[in-house]
Amino acid sequence: MKNLSYLLFTIIFLWASDTASNEEEPFFEFEIIADEDGLPDAYQAFIKSPVCEKDKCYEIEITMQWDLIGRFQEYDTLTGHGLTKLDHIPFTDEDYLRLERLLKDPHSPIGDYKKEELILDTRKSDIDGFTGATIRAINDIVIGGGVYSCFTLWQLANQKFTDSITKMTIDLFDKKLINKMVNQQDLAVNYFIINNLKPNDFLTYRDEILQMITSNKGYFVKKAIEKMPKEIFRDSITQEYFAKRLNSYNYFTQVAFLKQLNTIRLTSSLKKTLLSQKEERNSLRSNLIKNLIQ
Repeated sequence: MKNLSYLLFTIIFLWASDTASNEEEPFFEFEIIADEDGLPDAYQAFIKSPVCEKDKCYEIEITMQWDLIGRFQEYDTLTGHGLTKLDHIPFTDEDYLRLERLLKDPHSPIGDYKKEELILDTRKSDIDGFTGATIRAINDIVIGGGVYSCFTLWQLANQKFTDSITKMTIDLFDKKLINKMVNQQDLAVNYFIINNLKPNDFLTYRDEILQMITSNKGYFVKKAIEKMPKEIFRDSITQEYFAKRLNSYNYFTQVAFLKQLNTIRLTSSLKKTLLSQKEERNSLRSNLIKNLIQ
């Protein structure tokens, strides 16, 4: 396992470099939460962040947790530092539940807006003075009187640290961690792995990759095959694996696999499988098979 202290410094440095020009900088301390085997299991951060509304600023103190691919998991407030709305009105239990739903939605429409776009100027007259109204698109998902807090916390949960967290996990990749992640049988985790392995790592993690393919179907299998470098298809175990399963794949997945075999020396069992798939009709799949077994 790689040095976690060094990697923690790396994540803080990477994030700070990306946001150095931001005037409203949060203070944060990251730690890696390990499982009982000492393998990384999640990331946790203590965060102290300013929330500014016009010329007024107040501070939020909170802890947040993410999984290994940067998905927000949960948050917690510190004793004596509960969240508040305008005029320092404390959040209610319902407010906390609404905030949790918001933070767990990485595709929330609140992410489509800049902070200054969240409140509309609803000045009606000199008598009424200035009042503000939350824009309709997010009115039902934020907390009244706590719009800027919601915006700041959603950004922290779903944008500010995500890239650095994923870079951290990629840097931690080794046989044990990849195996742990594959055994989660989480499609998003599987895509994360195949999208972030270096070409020369595919053979190293061959068994784990084939395990992911076995436990999935459809587009993921096609995508995994396309991501795999040609070198892995020279491996006899890889060829034997696909020889037993090729018939179960859809047309497009089979074509993706056959394209990878160009210039590859085939095992006898894979040749036999391809011969059984040979047909007279003219198609891309048929032509690829003919070229491989001629």
